[in-house]
Amino acid sequence: MTFSSCLMYAKKIFFSKSQGSDSGIGKRSLTGAIACIGISLVPMVVLLVVTNGMVQGMTSRMIKLFSRDISVSVYKNSMYLNSCKDFTLAAEKFTDIKGVEKVFPEVRGMALAAGKSYRSGAFVRGVLQDTFLTDKSFSSLFKVVEGSTDLPDFRTAVIGEKISEQLGVHVGDNIKIISMDTAGKRFVPKVAQFKVGGIISSGYQELDALWVFIPIEAAFNSLAKSSCEFVVGIETENSFSDELSSIAEKIQTFTFKDEGFSDSRVETWKEVNATELENFASTKALLVVIMVMIVIVASISVSSSVLIIVMERKKEIALLKCVGASPNGIALSFVLTGASIGLAGILIGVPVGLLISVNINEIIGAIESCVNFFEKLSLAFSFGESHEIAKFHLLDPAYYLQNIPIEIPVKEIVAVVLCTLFLSALVSLIPSVKAGKEKPIDTLRKM
Repeated sequence: MTFSSCLMYAKKIFFSKSQGSDSGIGKRSLTGAIACIGISLVPMVVLLVVTNGMVQGMTSRMIKLFSRDISVSVYKNSMYLNSCKDFTLAAEKFTDIKGVEKVFPEVRGMALAAGKSYRSGAFVRGVLQDTFLTDKSFSSLFKVVEGSTDLPDFRTAVIGEKISEQLGVHVGDNIKIISMDTAGKRFVPKVAQFKVGGIISSGYQELDALWVFIPIEAAFNSLAKSSCEFVVGIETENSFSDELSSIAEKIQTFTFKDEGFSDSRVETWKEVNATELENFASTKALLVVIMVMIVIVASISVSSSVLIIVMERKKEIALLKCVGASPNGIALSFVLTGASIGLAGILIGVPVGLLISVNINEIIGAIESCVNFFEKLSLAFSFGESHEIAKFHLLDPAYYLQNIPIEIPVKEIVAVVLCTLFLSALVSLIPSVKAGKEKPIDTLRKM
């Protein structure tokens, strides 16, 4: 049998009605196998799209809002830290290095934030007063929940949505920032009061839950130097460029030559966020393995379907062999049938998965709204003591993005399609080889 003959016979098997059985078990098993493959691919595609978008969204926020492409941690005894002006002017020196687009000097420190009646740990960030206006990443990735992001004076603060809820404060309220000076033998607290000018959210609470932004001049005057970190964030043309490491090396070489930066630590965003990136990769890999196992189990139905079809078509196979069909040709026809089942499942599962993926935020929102509605309804009809119930979230906003960016991982989906086709053909081999080895004499004798 030629390949075209095998292909025509596989087409006949796939599209024609079941032979040799009035019940049509073979046809039903073929349809069931297609459904199994399609259903198993839907969550696989959704998983790939959602995790890809989630990881990219989290990573972009970690880079653009915190670590920057490259960060230079300045040692605390540097002569550039005598004043805010010295520090900001020294940071501008990095712009002379090829590959450096922008620099963002920043003072960071842990402190205690106190509101009207509540207290919370806070991660205070002293930034340039025009950072929220001039930095495109800040203006695009931060959502203003209340007020504005202006820092018009040294006593205005912009705080994260989560910490504002913990402190119970709104725009116009005052908060106290208490830091601890640990340079001497005794712990000496430094207290500074700020007025809340704005409340913001990046959509990723695990990153910005404790952030409090104040002008960098206020950070120099209000925070204890011993408990602060002085960082120069450096932005390049492309965060994911292969040249990022070479730019970091140039910056490191520059710091060695400059006395004020001689003991500074230079790190790329991959080094700063190494732990988080490893967690993302391991979690995604684990989820993909689980989904692959589901697809493998579903592909077994292809093998059983081909086996049933072979048993139903024994008479047909015997007649084909009598007129000269080769065992290999018969086997190849049934392998192609198995691959066709996989292809049909792909044509169903992948489009459905993509359709769900591009509307995943709306679907999650609808599910959450329904659950919250029925919880409120059950509370309204309950005869017990009324109490406020926590709002249901399908994805906890403390750990996941509140709005998932949709990015279609074309290469990964193509790989899934090819692997599914390969698996479908592979699991069809055993029943197909069995069909090729059928002896026509024995089959016709039993007729």
